Amino acid sequence: MSNTHPNNGNQPHPDCLACQIVQGKVSVPGGIIAENAWWMADHCLGSHGIGAVVIKTRAHRENFWDLSANEAASLGPFLQQMTYAMQQALGAERIYINSWVDQPPYHIHFVLQPRFAGKAELGLQGLELQIYRSLQSKPTDTEMITAAHKIRQMYEQLYHQRSLSH
Repeated sequence: MSNTHPNNGNQPHPDCLACQIVQGKVSVPGGIIAENAWWMADHCLGSHGIGAVVIKTRAHRENFWDLSANEAASLGPFLQQMTYAMQQALGAERIYINSWVDQPPYHIHFVLQPRFAGKAELGLQGLELQIYRSLQSKPTDTEMITAAHKIRQMYEQLYHQRSLSH
């Protein structure tokens, strides 16, 4: 695999929020939920709902074709584990996986969003739910901490791995 992009190495981008979070320069309420050598998961800071998780590469990667072989190979299992832990911890009916990396500085990440059954959030699904959530307030720090704690506990229970609590 050829990595010829000038900013595809392990060098963090100084203006990249994801890089700042990975480096510990910006903290996310609830801390790191789970991680491996290539990926890190924490609660989303945006208006994507309570329990939304962001999975990001540890190294600054701008495009999927910039992923190392190990990053690419470990992505599927990490997404599988995180979505199952979220579903179990939060009682979600579905977990949406989105990757819209359209604002520079680009950094590969996925937003995992729980959707709940019934009348929660007006019973909306898919794009309508995305729009609805984007118009709502961001979750409070307390809500993010509580959701991150539940997901982290379930992840550790399911996969017997120690994750960090920052």
